Amino acid sequence: MFTGLAEAYPTLQRIPDDDGSWLLARSSILSGLAREATFLVALPYRSGPGPRAWGFWTTPDASWWIGPRHCNFQDGSICAFAPDDGAWFEGGDLRTLIDLYSVWALRHLHLEIFGRWPGRQYGLLGADPRVNAYYRQIECKDDELCGCGSDTRRYSDCCKPADLQWDPIEQMQRFLHHVQGGFTSRRPPQPVVDFIECRNAPPKIADVHLQMASTGLFRSAF
Repeated sequence: MFTGLAEAYPTLQRIPDDDGSWLLARSSILSGLAREATFLVALPYRSGPGPRAWGFWTTPDASWWIGPRHCNFQDGSICAFAPDDGAWFEGGDLRTLIDLYSVWALRHLHLEIFGRWPGRQYGLLGADPRVNAYYRQIECKDDELCGCGSDTRRYSDCCKPADLQWDPIEQMQRFLHHVQGGFTSRRPPQPVVDFIECRNAPPKIADVHLQMASTGLFRSAF
């Protein structure tokens, strides 16, 4: 499992944890780019919770979180694909998983340079339609693919007209009730940031992943 991943990502570090392993992998993203994407991945031993990862841009002198677009609520972890995409399943090839994270980082770079997210976008799993309508209005730009998961239709020509029909105050209230902390909750746990910035040892997987998963906190797609 890890041999093939190390061949694809030669700087890979595997750090043991009581409940699994931390993986620290760097991806160059584009040849000549003056920064790399660094991924810290919590990989639990037990099946069910699945991996949880955070992405950071890194240079020899600095590091900063990649987000908040397409990051999960409550912990700012990577949301690189939807579960029903079939892109990767728990127990699958870890090289594919890190490759998906690398594409996610490349899309963030595109957003930073061109001001537009390239690729499909999804709403919030199992949410009230009014919650998803509010989410799309805040998250999706008119010329991006619609947050309903459409492969071809831009937001302005797809769900936006219907989204605007709802009462905006009710939408916001339902969204904040459903997603505690709202959009500002999309930020990485401080122990994860401290580790990336070389200020501390890696946190326990139980503290930043397994306990969060057990609470059933609302998140967006994977």
